[in-house]
Amino acid sequence: MAENTVRRILCAMAVCLGLIAVHGEVRAAAAPTVEANHEVLHGSFGTKYPQVASFKGIPFAAPPVGELRWREPQPPAPRAGPQRADQFAAACYQDSYLINWYRRVGAAFGASPSLFADPPVSEDCLYLNVWTPTLSAGARRPVIVWIYGGSNRSGWTYEPNYFGESLAARGDVVVVTIAYRVGIFGFFGHPELRGAKAPANFGLLDQIAALRWLRDNVAAFGGDPDNVTVAGESAGASNIGYLVNSPLAQGLFNRAISQSGGFQMQDHYPLANAEKTGTSLGAALTGQPGLAAMRRMSSREIWEAAIRGSPGHDYAPVIDGTSVIESPAAAYSKHGIAHDVLIGSNRDEWYMYVDDDPRGLARDLDAFAPSARAALEARAAQEPDVRTARDKTGTLVNMVCPSYLMAGASRAAGHSAWVYHFTRVRPGPGGAALRSYHGAEIPYVFDTHDAWFSRDAADDALTTRMIEFWSNFARYGNPNGKQGDAWPQFDTANPRVMELGERVGPLAPADYDFCRRWAADLYPGWRGPPGT
Repeated sequence: MAENTVRRILCAMAVCLGLIAVHGEVRAAAAPTVEANHEVLHGSFGTKYPQVASFKGIPFAAPPVGELRWREPQPPAPRAGPQRADQFAAACYQDSYLINWYRRVGAAFGASPSLFADPPVSEDCLYLNVWTPTLSAGARRPVIVWIYGGSNRSGWTYEPNYFGESLAARGDVVVVTIAYRVGIFGFFGHPELRGAKAPANFGLLDQIAALRWLRDNVAAFGGDPDNVTVAGESAGASNIGYLVNSPLAQGLFNRAISQSGGFQMQDHYPLANAEKTGTSLGAALTGQPGLAAMRRMSSREIWEAAIRGSPGHDYAPVIDGTSVIESPAAAYSKHGIAHDVLIGSNRDEWYMYVDDDPRGLARDLDAFAPSARAALEARAAQEPDVRTARDKTGTLVNMVCPSYLMAGASRAAGHSAWVYHFTRVRPGPGGAALRSYHGAEIPYVFDTHDAWFSRDAADDALTTRMIEFWSNFARYGNPNGKQGDAWPQFDTANPRVMELGERVGPLAPADYDFCRRWAADLYPGWRGPPGT
């Protein structure tokens, strides 16, 4: 979209504030209308593409508040009377972690920090949004379900990058953005939850609940419930890395797009890790309350105590025995990935997060498997400076190698797999400062380039190609569409990946031999895809 970020965020905030308390009865006449989940929903038409209908703030689960805090999501109760669906709901409760990221990126391109504002937040946040190019009965358009990133401690469905109007129109697909609980509300465990139906992984269960709701209702929006693609970036992509092998998500989607994810292959967290988080939370609260008392406390009390009790905590799913059975790497190795996969990373993912301190490089390498330390040091030594070495080794272990391994696991399970390497650097000083940074590819997928971005004809051309590739993959399982071979399918014996940048074309995968050689050391449980 061409409009300025501030206008979009302030507009979103304004309509949110009108919707958070109640979804009022509709009096307007000329609005697109659907019936879903036994409710009549009135949406709105697009501004840039008037043929696109959007429906916002649709509940897919009951509010996870009070006694439903830290429980699996429950079905929403249908509301009586026509409902407005033209306004976004509140974001799941969080702090300014992600908006600070936006300010950091914006600053590199000369954007004022005042252009970026936090959304309204609430624990009552399990809502989704739909953009559809047609409401015709039986249209059965492919469905792309977007799962936001934000380190599993931040993110929301209507970040400016995720507005689905252009992608729906240009790709002729139904675009859905879904919410999930983040931070201490979404990734929590407690000894008192042992034996519960859902002892942890509430944020992941929210995503599964949204997919179930869509299976039952997306046809009303012109979507095909038998052709659903989950897509996400960063933590959203890593969560998809769990969903592809979760027994609770089987049959809910067909394909997966993982953008700058894959780092979940290093995860192997037992349920005890989540329980430790809950115990630390209780210890940080006055009186060291139990679970029942913590459910009665305010969102702010819980959030701030979690920061005190577990500073710098990494929020991620754990092996709970129901939604997650084993570590991602072990699951891919034993069972493959029974979905078509489009996966990739950006050339300079880690660059914006690191400096040129050699001690920082040493700490980075200490975080990886000790058995691979010498090999990683040798790989780092190939780079011209410390900052680039930190970027390349971090990007390699967290995103690049997993993309190759996951693609191979998909092929081993009899599915198609396509790997990309995003290299576009925007013109001007902003691009020079950030390079092909983490998240840089998202505006090209959604055609949501903010006005403060530097941009030229190459960016417009790349946007067109990426929308074609992503929507073709959602439609056919092949980014080339029914015909064409511009993007070669990933072949473990003779691998090629697709460069997406000023140049768009296949190339040999960087560090492929390194990734195969050290995979078992870097990713707990990995022994190669099934049959190898």
